[in-house]
Amino acid sequence: MKLIDAMRLMLDDAELYSDLLYIFSGSIRVGVELTDTRETATLILGEKKEVVEGLKDPAVRITMTGDILDKILKREADAFALAGRSHIKEKRPIDFDSIDPDRVSEVMETIKGLATFFFNPGRIKTKDLRLALTGDAHGAKPIPLVYWKGLRFAWYHVPAGAILNENKEIDPWPQAFVMLRGQGDVMIEREKLELKEQSVYYIPRNCTHQIHARSPVELLWIAWDAE
Repeated sequence: MKLIDAMRLMLDDAELYSDLLYIFSGSIRVGVELTDTRETATLILGEKKEVVEGLKDPAVRITMTGDILDKILKREADAFALAGRSHIKEKRPIDFDSIDPDRVSEVMETIKGLATFFFNPGRIKTKDLRLALTGDAHGAKPIPLVYWKGLRFAWYHVPAGAILNENKEIDPWPQAFVMLRGQGDVMIEREKLELKEQSVYYIPRNCTHQIHARSPVELLWIAWDAE
């Protein structure tokens, strides 16, 4: 399927969620480029929503290959998982570049909305939580679920022997691990606790936090009041 046709299909499919694609006043233009075929199109979001051919003064450009787009349309890939990264400078199968330096915050919120709803086929949006669809971030395998106005919510698979947050990154917002299944330890600040299934572990602001998996671990990660 041509890029322009695929984007128009996805825009039609996102009708029920259209208010979540761009949450600011005015409008924004999002350019999309397939790096292998060089096809380009621009998604215009605002009071009027449409897709036009070519790159038309976009505030942000999203890049991927035609193969990745095809897998997204067939639900063989999760767009948010392929775009997610531990650090903004990392290159991922779906990449994005903010072009307008005065609209970075708008761009980031728009990317989150598009990854959750626009690049998620079907009129009713769903996600399969399975290892084959995960991305790579923080030493584990996540599928982002909701990033919205300071809320971050993702499903994580931590392979046996791996460490979630292996670099001991510290965040200025509160978080929680909702443990689903698996065996291992959770480290919060200087405390080490054995993981218990069907339990929640709350992480204070500015504290080190890790999961050390002895067997494959599945959990939900939540952060709030996050920029």
